[in-house]
Amino acid sequence: MAFAGIDRLAYPGNAFMAGLMTNTNLLWTGFYLAPAPSQGNTSWMAHLADLRAMGPGWGVAPVFVGQQHPNGPGSHTLTAEQGRKDAVSAAQLADQAGFASGDEADLPGYPRIYLDIEIGGTLPSNFVSYVNAWCEVIRSDQTAYLPAVYCSFKDTAAQLLASNDDLIVWVFNINQFLHHHDQALPDPATFLVPEPTESGFAGATAWQWIQGFASVTTTLPDGSAKTVNNWDLDSSDAPDPSHPARTWDDGTGTWGA
Repeated sequence: MAFAGIDRLAYPGNAFMAGLMTNTNLLWTGFYLAPAPSQGNTSWMAHLADLRAMGPGWGVAPVFVGQQHPNGPGSHTLTAEQGRKDAVSAAQLADQAGFASGDEADLPGYPRIYLDIEIGGTLPSNFVSYVNAWCEVIRSDQTAYLPAVYCSFKDTAAQLLASNDDLIVWVFNINQFLHHHDQALPDPATFLVPEPTESGFAGATAWQWIQGFASVTTTLPDGSAKTVNNWDLDSSDAPDPSHPARTWDDGTGTWGA
C-alpha cells in the first residue's frame, strides 16, 4: 500500500495545508530544510509543529538541497570535505525545525533527512564522494538522524545504493505521467497513488511522479475555497517518510506506532 504525498518549494500557509489534510487523501508532504547550499527558501522551517497538529497530523519528508552537478543551478562544491560540512548543516537545520525534540523525539527510529540531487544519470566520482561523506556524517553519532536521498530513478538511485545500502530512496520519474496530468485527481478529494515500485526503480520507497502540477484547490477551515499553483505529486510506502517505521490505520484515520 502506498500513501499520497505532495511537495512545493514555498509553504502555502497553515490554512491551506489544514484544508488538504481534512478534504483529501494526502497524508505527507515534503519539508524544505533551509537555507541550504542550493535552496534558500525558509518558509517551511517554522511549521513542523503546525503540520503535525493538523487533524491526525501530516507525515513529512525533510529535504536538504545540497551541492549540485555543475550542469545545473545551485552550488557546486563537490568534495568529501564539503559533504561532511553540509551534513552538519543539514542536521543543524533539522534540529532547528524541531525534528529531534519535543514530541518528535518520541516517534519510532531516527528521523531521515533526504539529500536532494537534482540531476539524473550516472553521477561523476566527485559527486559520489560528496554524497558518501554526507551520508557517513548523518548516520554517525554526530547527529540524531539517518540518511536518505531524493534522486533520479535512472542510474542514480542504484549507483548511490551500491555504496550506501542503508539509504531510503525517493526517486523522481515524471515520464510515465508527463502527458497525463489529468489522471492525477480522479475526483477533487482523491489523488492518484501509484506504487513506488512502479517508478522505474524497484528499490524506491517513494516516487515523485508529477512535477509542476498546475493547481490544487481545497476548502479552508473558514469554509472558503483557495487554489495554490505549482505542486509536485508523490507517493510513498511509508505514511511518514521522516519516520518510516510509523504506521497508519486507514480504517480509523489514525497513526499507530
